[in-house]
Amino acid sequence: MAAAGLNPRSLLFTLYGDYAHPLGQEEVRVGALVQLAGELGVSGNALRSALSRMNREGWLAVRRNDGTPRYRLTPRGHSLIEEGTGRIYGRHRASWDGRWLLVSYSLPERRRGQRDRLREGLNFLGFGSLGNGIFVSPHDLSREVRELIGRHEVEEDVTMHHGTLEWPSDPAQVVARAWDLETLAARYTAFLGPIRRGLEEAGSLDARESFRRRFLLTHEFRRFPFSDPDLPDRLLPPGWVGTAAREAFLEYNGRLREPAERFYKSIAEDPTIVDNTDRTGGGRAAEARRPVVSREVM
Repeated sequence: MAAAGLNPRSLLFTLYGDYAHPLGQEEVRVGALVQLAGELGVSGNALRSALSRMNREGWLAVRRNDGTPRYRLTPRGHSLIEEGTGRIYGRHRASWDGRWLLVSYSLPERRRGQRDRLREGLNFLGFGSLGNGIFVSPHDLSREVRELIGRHEVEEDVTMHHGTLEWPSDPAQVVARAWDLETLAARYTAFLGPIRRGLEEAGSLDARESFRRRFLLTHEFRRFPFSDPDLPDRLLPPGWVGTAAREAFLEYNGRLREPAERFYKSIAEDPTIVDNTDRTGGGRAAEARRPVVSREVM
């Protein structure tokens, strides 16, 4: 299975979410971030540009210690990482009490920006669209929706209801209208095959290759929790392939974790690694000598 080209911004979120944050590292030196990005085929210049943008946007904060820039997550960045980690590694919400959370809104064209951000936020939470500004979820996400509408200042434009539906009375009809499970199942199937092959090799990989594979594995899988609504078992098709894909991901990720973290720490905690590319002419040549990792996850 081939992973898409790595976006430097997404790479940084994965580095902090899968390594720096769970390992208790408050700050990471820019030289270490550049070298880790190089291991994954992302140039130092692209990585530094992403760091600057994320600093301006409030996801990361920078501190200079003896002239060495160090980046840490801001409270906003922490919140996003913790939410994303929970959705990637968290447990499947299998049960359902038969009630739906309905959210509707009406915003005029002149407030299109707020409308678009609200819709994106509901999609991020796993809501499905029933059309005409009506969104639905089988989970009681009332608290999250209140936070969302407060953040975008649309409290007076949103209506929320938690309860049963008179029509359609068949939950399967609601699911079919709100979510495209067929397309999602095809994506899970394509993801699953290579993981099963990779599991057979996991024990024979060195730390560096384990880091590469685990990084790209997580990077590829992290797209699913933000397109999969995590429907309760009662609302899923029999033998749902997403369940098998998630279990295989967690098993493969777990087998690679220890050597991958060991490789990460060997770079992140090495005080001799510095970022000289802004001050010398040798940075680009050094980047050119780095091997570009194969986009093959497995």
